[in-house]
Order: sequence, then structure tokens, then C-alpha cells
Amino acid sequence: MAEQLYTVHAFSNAPEHAPTRGGVYIITDMTEAQVEALKAREAEEHTDRWLKVEEQG
Repeated sequence: MAEQLYTVHAFSNAPEHAPTRGGVYIITDMTEAQVEALKAREAEEHTDRWLKVEEQG
């Protein structure tokens, strides 16, 4: 069976993201390892952001 893939939506309350309703970026087709690495990086570099992770398929 193929590895589960995820779609990640990043959000922020920062004023510069107000026009996109808080949306910062969307990444598709991420593996679980990539999602965990992204979570760690965002927690370290962008404490104002949160991630919504959805399983694909």
C-alpha cells in the first residue's frame, strides 16, 4: 500500500495575512515525515502560525 499523503494549510493572525483570511501557504502531497519536519520548523521559526493537516485519499 502506498504511503499516506497529507495536505497542509498554514495560517497566521498576522495583519499581512488578513487579505487571505489568515492563509499563509498550502502544501500538498507531503509524507508524515515531511509534515513532522514542517511542524518543527514552523514552531521554531514562525510561532504565530498554526497548521491544519488533512489526510489525502
